Amino acid sequence: MNQTETVAVVMCTYNGASRYLAEQLDSLFAQTLKPKEIIVQDDCSTDNTMELLADYARRAPDGVQMRVYQNAQQQGINRNFFSAMRRSTANLIAVCDQDDIWLPTKLEEQCAAIGQNMMCVCRSVPFTETDAEVRYDSRRPNCNLIRLFYASMMGHCQVLRRELLDVIPTEEECPEIYRRTCYDVMTATAAAALDSIVLIDRVLVRQRRYAEAATYVGVDTHRVRSADNAAYMVWYGVRNYSRVKPRMNAHFAARRDFLLWVERKSKATPSVPTTDNAIFRDGLRLLGYETGRGLKAFFGLQRMYVRYRHRIFYTHETDPVALLRALLHPFMQIYNYRYL
Repeated sequence: MNQTETVAVVMCTYNGASRYLAEQLDSLFAQTLKPKEIIVQDDCSTDNTMELLADYARRAPDGVQMRVYQNAQQQGINRNFFSAMRRSTANLIAVCDQDDIWLPTKLEEQCAAIGQNMMCVCRSVPFTETDAEVRYDSRRPNCNLIRLFYASMMGHCQVLRRELLDVIPTEEECPEIYRRTCYDVMTATAAAALDSIVLIDRVLVRQRRYAEAATYVGVDTHRVRSADNAAYMVWYGVRNYSRVKPRMNAHFAARRDFLLWVERKSKATPSVPTTDNAIFRDGLRLLGYETGRGLKAFFGLQRMYVRYRHRIFYTHETDPVALLRALLHPFMQIYNYRYL
């Protein structure tokens, strides 16, 4: 981050006043690098969220402009976040949820690390104030394009350049991706498609987990790493392949269409990198196999998994484990997409 660049924090709220919103706002005010602006857009809360936000706006730190908006009609997560981000006047945008806690150096560290990249991501650690079980993988994650077809870097971990929004299609241009996934999947995938995403391998967010959270998912014991669970997932995948795979085809078709839009828009946006890189080309090829049918698509997909076996999983795997996982992955991932 050079001396002329500024950063905005963009938060979306909904009925957050009675829970943890104040604690999150306190962590924003305590940042060692003060943002130029804090933009909060509320999605028609029915509690006293707006009153709490107005109170905090009056008490914002010197030099920080806190602007609060409320939607006339509910927009939902994707529309709300994208419209709120486009209100920013800063060069960089830090995405913020209403119920987490930021470590004091989050903005300072990410803005220093982003360089000329379109996005910088950090790590977050889940916590709960109850006895609910949470999982945390302390290994260094992958954040390349191939990996992000199957996972995401959560919004609260992202700092992005405002220009990145220019290569993301609107809901009217690419409706299926908006229907099938969330805004942070789109922003991270777009940055990775431009091969312009950098990771800080440090925890800078404490992610609060509770059952009412919009992104809460309970612990699935079958996804805990073990030989028994791997065998179960393969067995499940073989039995249910013909039932689940057609739905997966549509799921990955939406991602392919999204990438094609990013490619077209990046060519028309001089301020961002292009998609003229090897991983983007291989990513499109892989999605072609993911959306295909028959043995040719199956074995093509398996070859791509083997080729990218050290990058497709959460973290770097060594052979022979990586090779075996890649060969079995067409069946194992059926379990992961069973609810499509």
